[in-house]
Amino acid sequence: MIVESLARRVLAALRVVDGVTGQPVLSPLSVSGEGSIWVRNRRGLYVLVGAAGLESHQDVLLEPPADPALGSVTLVVNVVDPSGIYVSRKQSIKLPRDPNPVHAGDSPSLFQPIESRLYPSPKAPISSAWAVIRATVSREGSEQKLGGALIRVLRTSDGEVLARGLSDTRGEALVAVPGIPVTTWETSPGPVMGTEVDVQVEVVVDPAAGDVPDPDALEDNRASLPKGQVAVKLASGRTVVRGLTVAFP
Repeated sequence: MIVESLARRVLAALRVVDGVTGQPVLSPLSVSGEGSIWVRNRRGLYVLVGAAGLESHQDVLLEPPADPALGSVTLVVNVVDPSGIYVSRKQSIKLPRDPNPVHAGDSPSLFQPIESRLYPSPKAPISSAWAVIRATVSREGSEQKLGGALIRVLRTSDGEVLARGLSDTRGEALVAVPGIPVTTWETSPGPVMGTEVDVQVEVVVDPAAGDVPDPDALEDNRASLPKGQVAVKLASGRTVVRGLTVAFP
């Protein structure tokens, strides 16, 4: 009998979750990136086992090389749902991850999966208790539809972000807002109890990102990107249909 040892270093792991509920997405997805090799494990994590520029890391287990430096390599990952329930997205991850067990609880650690949030497409199922916004995103002053737009729903009273969504390649979007109470205490003059929540729906686009963006990058850079905003009243179980326009400089 021949005993053969097979060992391979894991470079990172991606945990894909539903952007509305935060629950893991268990249906099979396509995860890819230029020069990278991904494997889905039994826990539903997508594990990076090979990446261009990190060849020297792949087979060294006890003492990983010092070059390249931690976090100095950026890998752009494409996350696609073949069923079309979720809108495709990109995600940039920094490699190599920190392999030191002492730092295992830190977010850049190799032992911490990277979270990737997928947002529902217009064909996704919805809960009867959610407030829902169905939107068409277009360029202001034209009929050009804008895919890859980040939509944020902010409560007017305090600016808290209640939900996010992405428009698909047709410029269509579904934004589900869970947790809207059936009745609320009103702070303005009038009835003591209310059934609606005032929100601002903000839409942000990066013209250079195309129809499949990195929503995290849109979030981080929204102050300098073309955007638009509209006021909406939400209620539990109600679907609101709105056209959202983006003003370009």
